[in-house]
Amino acid sequence: MRILLVIFFLIWLSPNSLAQEDNALQDVNVDDLGNVSDEFQEQFFEALKQKGIENYDLAINALDKCIKLRPEEAILYFEKGKNQASLGRTAEAEKSYLKALELKPNQEDILEGLYEVYYAQQDFEKSLDVLSKLAKFDMQYKEDMARIYVRTQKFDKALALLDELDKELGKDAYRNMIREQIYAKSDDNLLEKEILSRIAKNPTEQDYLKLIYVYSAEGETQKAYETAQKLLKINPSSDAVHIALYKFNLESGDVEKAVNSMNIVLKSDDIETQTKHSVLNDFLLFTEKNPEYEPELERAIGFFQQEENTDLNQELASFYLKKNDKSKALGFYAEAYKKDSTNPATLKNYALLLLDVQDFAKAAEISEEALVLFPAQPLFYLSAGVAYNGLQKPDNAIDYLEMGVDYVIENQKMQSDFYTQLARAFEMKGDSTKASDYKKKAKDLTQ
Repeated sequence: MRILLVIFFLIWLSPNSLAQEDNALQDVNVDDLGNVSDEFQEQFFEALKQKGIENYDLAINALDKCIKLRPEEAILYFEKGKNQASLGRTAEAEKSYLKALELKPNQEDILEGLYEVYYAQQDFEKSLDVLSKLAKFDMQYKEDMARIYVRTQKFDKALALLDELDKELGKDAYRNMIREQIYAKSDDNLLEKEILSRIAKNPTEQDYLKLIYVYSAEGETQKAYETAQKLLKINPSSDAVHIALYKFNLESGDVEKAVNSMNIVLKSDDIETQTKHSVLNDFLLFTEKNPEYEPELERAIGFFQQEENTDLNQELASFYLKKNDKSKALGFYAEAYKKDSTNPATLKNYALLLLDVQDFAKAAEISEEALVLFPAQPLFYLSAGVAYNGLQKPDNAIDYLEMGVDYVIENQKMQSDFYTQLARAFEMKGDSTKASDYKKKAKDLTQ
């Protein structure tokens, strides 16, 4: 019978509960209970059954009957606490867990349950007290302590714990994420202080670069520049330091030095594409206001041409369109299209510019490809219609225009453009009646 009690106890536990209660079962087994009465077994099984089907009140009633029969068994209070916690009765669960701990001190499973209760109550002081005991079983509990310190804005204590864990267990991405939360929430320059502390002990290029980033993000350009100069002393061949030098020199008016640093960044194999993009885009904006530096921009573009970044081609195309240099703009749209032929903005801008330069064959091709991807977009039907009208193929134009106009919703200007192009197509076919009808429709929409 005692063996059956263990088997039933295991059956009614969920896999997660079983994993958590291994230690409890090792220390509190049927042999510890001695000879139990039939009534005890019946009520104990009933408690496990009702817990398994989430009838927690009935499980608690059965456990209370067990407790009357055997009031000194820790596992009964432990089970009762879990059922009470499942009902959200955290104050009662706390009393049950504390009673279980009184009978079975320093039991990890009971402490874990108690911690969950305190955390649910947002009682962080008691949570920390329990976690400090749990940490003796597993250092990972200190991560929970660090999270609570972050919530209570005790950032120094949180960082100290994270450093301790890194030292004992090695660096970890999750702990780094907690650190980033601390730096984001802290108003006390904790990241700067930590990096400066590491540099004082053992200066590395990575720490100097992080410090440069911190100063740059805070708008401390002078400090970023001074830190960059220090890095150059310990590593004159550093490419990444020129990210900071570029920005400082550009803002201070030394464009020649800024361009030199920018080119080093763009040619570097050690700097990621996204960073290069940011630097070149920044210089692009500078050149819009200072067009005399366009030759330097074009040389920089040459260094960047092999990078896989469609967005930059879009921006460069837009830059040259503003300068009315349609040829260069078209080249960058073509490059953007080659690198990503599914981008709707690229397809739209490329098709419209092709129409503008009257490359109707290519415009028709791009429009048709776009419609395969975006069959409900009226703009691509319109661009296809315009292109085929330009190619003197009115039947093709009419097919696309008549299909596309049905997709136009609450856009009278576009609807008028459709009718204008349909009128043009029917004129080419010699159907003056339909051409006249569409001209009238277009005119009515613009009045």
